[in-house]
Amino acid sequence: MIALPLALLLAAAPPAAAPAASPEARLEAANTLYLSGDFDGAARAYRALHDEGYEGSALHLNMGDALARAGARGQAMASWLRALRLDPSDADARANLELARALNVDRLVGAADPPLSARLVERTSDLLATGLFGAAWVALWALLWLRGRAARRARQALGLAALGAALLAVAAGALLAGRAAERRSGAAVVVVPVTAVREGPERSLKAAFELHEGTTLRVLEARGDLARVQLENGLAGWVSSADLEVI
Repeated sequence: MIALPLALLLAAAPPAAAPAASPEARLEAANTLYLSGDFDGAARAYRALHDEGYEGSALHLNMGDALARAGARGQAMASWLRALRLDPSDADARANLELARALNVDRLVGAADPPLSARLVERTSDLLATGLFGAAWVALWALLWLRGRAARRARQALGLAALGAALLAVAAGALLAGRAAERRSGAAVVVVPVTAVREGPERSLKAAFELHEGTTLRVLEARGDLARVQLENGLAGWVSSADLEVI
């Protein structure tokens, strides 16, 4: 058996693969691109992280900022809306979104203000709703246990406290259900300068009206490369799916 020199063996061996950068390092690299003025490159880097399944309000906030500076206002709005879904208290994302909405061409006539319950769902994070539900549930059973062992004069007060905990648990459960429904709502943003809306799923139909970049709507169904959408005022029609970004 012939023994080859170590240097020759090392030269013939395939190079070791470089360790993959961590998501934190890649996020920092994307931030560096943004600070250097490469907004397109930063947006691509943020998007790559998102497409690989990484989430976080900071990621979507930064991606929205980069997309806005790169001239993609509709895509930026979709990113800020994702940031607010993850963290409704994100004041920067909310302020940026309001400024972007002020530039919208479309002004919806007849759109009703959302009910109080919808506004509460929008402003409550999953973490807060889950914490409220868990705390109320534990308090309910603890109070019921104490009531069963308390003196007669204390039972009424403990019963009222248990009722309050039960009501809080129901309210928190409704918030959690509302948050889940919001994620399934099919909300989307128009991300092209203008898209034609037709009354049916045939491109041969004449456009009934047009929608412009930044308009938020809800996707009701998809058929091929077309989607049936509904605006906040109830107006509905079919548009090209490629012209939308689902949140």
